[in-house]
Amino acid sequence: MTDQIDVVFPDLLGLTHGKTVPGHRLEHPTHYAITVMVQGLDLEFLDIASYSTSAGFPDMEARVDPTTIRQWTHGRQTAMASLYRTNGDPLPLDSRRQLKVICDQWAARGFTPMAGFEMEFFLLESRRPLVKLPVPDHRVYGIGAGADPSGTLEAVAELAEQAGLQVEGVNAEFTPSQVEAALHYQPALAAADAALLFRELVRTVARDRGIDTTFMARPFADAVGSGLHLNMSLANAVGDNMFAETDDAEGISATARHFMAGLLHHHEALAAFAAPTVNSYKRLTPGMLSGYWANWGLDNRICTVRVPGQRGATTRVEHRMADGTASPHLLAAALFAAGLHGVEESMPLPAPQTGDADAEPNTDRHTPHSLADSLDALEADGELRSYLEPDLVEVYVGLKRHEWQRWQQAVTDWEQQEYSRVY
Repeated sequence: MTDQIDVVFPDLLGLTHGKTVPGHRLEHPTHYAITVMVQGLDLEFLDIASYSTSAGFPDMEARVDPTTIRQWTHGRQTAMASLYRTNGDPLPLDSRRQLKVICDQWAARGFTPMAGFEMEFFLLESRRPLVKLPVPDHRVYGIGAGADPSGTLEAVAELAEQAGLQVEGVNAEFTPSQVEAALHYQPALAAADAALLFRELVRTVARDRGIDTTFMARPFADAVGSGLHLNMSLANAVGDNMFAETDDAEGISATARHFMAGLLHHHEALAAFAAPTVNSYKRLTPGMLSGYWANWGLDNRICTVRVPGQRGATTRVEHRMADGTASPHLLAAALFAAGLHGVEESMPLPAPQTGDADAEPNTDRHTPHSLADSLDALEADGELRSYLEPDLVEVYVGLKRHEWQRWQQAVTDWEQQEYSRVY
């Protein structure tokens, strides 16, 4: 055990940043002042007023949320931070704060947003080249050697429990080397923090054990993609589940129905946060159980919005569109914002999808077919954007537009292999 604490915060891409500081200096925010800079996955700066080159890369402060301090790997602790300008004003690009703002709007109505993440990912023998971990004893819902002969998954579960990430269980998925972890249901901000840290923990533990992992949406053409399903409900002041209704034939409250209607109303725009990479749209297709159609159903995994079979205190709405590259905080903020709009407007919920939605969908609406199209949908959806910080949306869209432009200019291995041999 050391006196060091990893002070971390998520960026708009759902990746962690921060500094490791001595525990006795935890209350000194200027000790870990960090420049306000905006950069994408290619490490190039996006020149946005007040945040980047034209502003001279000003400082911001990462101030620890003391309620988030927990045990971490290698004898250290970790804690989440909120972001501020040096004059004390909140930083608009703070995705944790964006989720808290949405939660506060629900709190004003007497509700606490509750959330639980289900996270899928692949275990890798190597990252370059990308090679799946061999699992000769694989079986669906396998555990032990049936999920991961390296023992990494069990080590992750144990360390996650020690860190208070509240993993409810881990198991193999349908494809060998793909696994799933379900995180415990809790208030939305704490749930998103846990999901973000779990993703970091998985990679750290895997590399310590000589393997690797990826949460990519669809890393292999011969396998299904990796989802990031978000289960949601609302609790009242005494903890009752406000999505449950015993007098309803299906056990679902009017609030839950309006909430789901809001999710469907903003279906296309939500893809910008749920499917935030070029690769995401290799997963978001019919036949992938991935949330393609703008529909809902009762315990129907082919629907984007699913109401699992449990009722009463465990009644919940599962949103299945997101993949493992989504920012947990921005995803939760966008989904709860869409649901809030549905409740505020008492939006009517269409009839549920029955049977195979891919064969006989009850709607012609579906997710956009590319990252660029999803960004167009977000920019066109002024209702959803009205719930979100304008600067955050502007910078997020700018980063993702740049990412799309780089994809359009890229020459892929497929192109080289397909054409160079004959032309």
